[in-house]
Amino acid sequence: MVTMPDTYAPYTDTRRVELSFTFGVVAPDAAALATPNASGNSSVSQIKQSVDAVEEMSGDYTSLEKNMWVLDGSKTIYPSPVSSVQTGWNSDAISGDDGSYASPPWLEFSFPSNQDSFGFTLLFDNTQPDNHPAQVVTTVWDESGDQIGTVTTEPDSYFHVVSLPTQNYRRVRFTFNSSSIPHRRVRVCGIRFGIKYDYDVGSISGVEVRQSVSPWAESLPSAEVDATIDNSDQLYNMVNPSGLYAYLQDGQYMQWTLTVNGQDVHMGQSYFTNAESEDGGLTASITFNDWLYALDNVEYTGAGTGTWTLQQAVAALLAAASAEFTAVYEDGLAAVEIANTVPQGTSIRESLRLCAQAAMCTCYVDRNNALHFFRPVLKDRVDEWSRDVQHGDAQVKVGQMYNAVKLTVSVDAAGEDLVYYAKNIATDDMERMYEVSNPCVTAAMGNQVAAWILGWVRRRVSYEATVRGNPAVDLLDTVQINDVYGVNGEAVVTQLNYSYDGGLTCDAAAIR
Repeated sequence: MVTMPDTYAPYTDTRRVELSFTFGVVAPDAAALATPNASGNSSVSQIKQSVDAVEEMSGDYTSLEKNMWVLDGSKTIYPSPVSSVQTGWNSDAISGDDGSYASPPWLEFSFPSNQDSFGFTLLFDNTQPDNHPAQVVTTVWDESGDQIGTVTTEPDSYFHVVSLPTQNYRRVRFTFNSSSIPHRRVRVCGIRFGIKYDYDVGSISGVEVRQSVSPWAESLPSAEVDATIDNSDQLYNMVNPSGLYAYLQDGQYMQWTLTVNGQDVHMGQSYFTNAESEDGGLTASITFNDWLYALDNVEYTGAGTGTWTLQQAVAALLAAASAEFTAVYEDGLAAVEIANTVPQGTSIRESLRLCAQAAMCTCYVDRNNALHFFRPVLKDRVDEWSRDVQHGDAQVKVGQMYNAVKLTVSVDAAGEDLVYYAKNIATDDMERMYEVSNPCVTAAMGNQVAAWILGWVRRRVSYEATVRGNPAVDLLDTVQINDVYGVNGEAVVTQLNYSYDGGLTCDAAAIR
């Protein structure tokens, strides 16, 4: 569960819930591929920091630019070494008495492949919001060196959006003709090769969120967010020549937040997968998924022999997909040995599922965008879904009664299946088998994995409930669910599907 202040109260009789998100229509690989260059650099300039995704200066640093060193204690000098802090790019040129530059400084970026950007965003020194360029000329060139676009703009703050939709560019240059304050260098903290759009209660018609997890890694679902937004400006319109459809790409992201009674709950980050206009173009529906979705389209081709640890397996799988994401391991899972026998041609997403199950754990993408591995168990409850919180009584379901697991691991030298069993069959009962196949289970762990799976499939009681929704609750948290039978049992959360239309509800599921 997300740690919240003691004042956090998600179930007040009257509550105000707001959903907001930021959608970064930014060229996904541009920052990583960009080679920066400049007309000149000051002694504290760190040009590569302009594309390192850190968009704030480390402090309110000053230098010997005229009238810059305000004697009120707010200014600090640059530390040594300067590499320990964020300074961004600082021009060597200083503007004159009228704010103009004798030789305008410039900052440019070149790329080894074509890029598409629905404009650009410049972030200047946020510690000195009035100290920004007064005029910027943005120019782009294609692979042949031909100029394909240019625009002159006038920033009015440290945050400046350049409206210059451009496709298939290889180089972009920002030339700074003048400064808003005389005798100033240009200080660029960050560059976005695109534009971020902010949506809130005034522009969101509705949001549907689907997220779930299997405690024994029977599946590896990808969380999905469907957002319906105002499209009266026809931004999401395929036939609008000035729209951004041509600039929507896999890898562009959204970060979303639910605010309950004024307190923000960060919900995580997802990636663009689809957009379409609806209601005659008055609204648009945008679909985002977590990054597991993209791993369906990448096959693993590095199968080996012997064993490796779960951490080694996950690192190899993510590297094979060129996916630079963090993995988090609980309960000593990083060192658990599994078989290095992921079948050739298996998708990376399915391969991750097999490895997790072989290590007797499960995984999902958490709010910090990390692949989180752990063994779910009933813990101290983090929330109570009383009948006052529920929209109707929780449904209690009893699933198929299994008393045995057949785990097929591999084929032995004689061509026979290598199988492990786990059984818990009463003397007067008949066998009801749950069958699993996982080639990543080692011979040493076969019986233990089968018994672990049996422990989960024998947990037949599950709950389904529509509740008011507490966005601080995570998948696989333990909650108490009050029911009409008065059992009021504790269960592990396996599904949290949110629906927002100005108010918030959640279709939840949990297993005892």
